Amino acid sequence: MAVPAVGGCELDAAGLREQAARYARLGAVAASVARSPGGLTVQFATAPDAELLTTVLAIERGCCASLTLAYDAGLRQLDIAADDPSGQPALDLIERALRSGAPPA
Repeated sequence: MAVPAVGGCELDAAGLREQAARYARLGAVAASVARSPGGLTVQFATAPDAELLTTVLAIERGCCASLTLAYDAGLRQLDIAADDPSGQPALDLIERALRSGAPPA
């Protein structure tokens, strides 16, 4: 998957590709991915791999200061919000990656 540069993200091209691949793996167990103007909500059909999710969240928190991430294990729901407009390109990339791994609707 080709990954464009994302403003404000501190990952290099290889890091972006790897993170997108991790999001695609999460997308494979997503029941839905909903986009709102300020963020994304991912509802998982089954609990995502804990190590994978922990890695994705740690990397995202370290590289994209414009995003806020929260996971509710009881609801199996991941919320990703853009704190300002500079986070929109990152949300676009994350949404594409999640949807690339999601089963067809």
